[in-house]
Amino acid sequence: MEKKYLSMDKIKSIELEILKYVHDFCVKNDIKYFINYGTLIGAVRHKGFIPWDDDIDICMFRKDYEKFIDLFSKDDGIYKILSLELNDKYYNNFIKVVNSKTRIEDGRNYKTYDSGIFIDIFPMDFFDDLSIIEKIYKLESFKLLSFSKKENIQYGDSKLKDFIRRFFWTVLKPVSPRYFAKKIKKIVEANAKDRGKYLGLIGCSKWKYVDMFDYNPFEELIELDFEDCHFFAPKKYDEILRKYYGDYMEFPPVEKRVYPHEIKAYYID
Repeated sequence: MEKKYLSMDKIKSIELEILKYVHDFCVKNDIKYFINYGTLIGAVRHKGFIPWDDDIDICMFRKDYEKFIDLFSKDDGIYKILSLELNDKYYNNFIKVVNSKTRIEDGRNYKTYDSGIFIDIFPMDFFDDLSIIEKIYKLESFKLLSFSKKENIQYGDSKLKDFIRRFFWTVLKPVSPRYFAKKIKKIVEANAKDRGKYLGLIGCSKWKYVDMFDYNPFEELIELDFEDCHFFAPKKYDEILRKYYGDYMEFPPVEKRVYPHEIKAYYID
């Protein structure tokens, strides 16, 4: 039977339904979450999705994140969790909440896992030792090389860098990305604190220090409009987004207003 791929508008509507469900679940179970990154820009600048964005990102403090996994994994609805602990092929150090009635084709990676249309949930940790960011960033880089297709790790920024990436890509082909994910998890667990000097994503950030804070700007939340509903967001969204992106209210050049993830998705029986 021929697959009927979903339009981007339909994919976004399914992602939005997941977010609504997660929002209701969090409210019911006293779990604190907030939209972040491109989703937060979308809420502030567009009152919904950035027109050329195709995913949803939310964050939770570690205590809420663990509580969410524990309770949501027992939920018997169509939405399921993908996590390092619950799925033996999954290799991210954050979770996805997936619509199990859908399937995404992964054309970017040669090592992958089954997933439907999803939203990402990132854990935020307090910690004291900034040196772990460099260690984890190296492990993240090795992990990326271990599952990506060769053409997707050739950036063209320099011949030497591309040569080094090809070398490590070849060396790391036999290694499971879960090996690096588990090493990252151990470092995070050893260094995360209830309260620490710094706050940010450690183990699942591509930015190193950009999304690290020496204070907590996420403590106080408000509700922001997003499409036909509203979701929790940090009250200090302006200073957060300016740290991430600079002048986030300025639109990117037209040639960069493209969907980043090339999603191909369809319904399954």
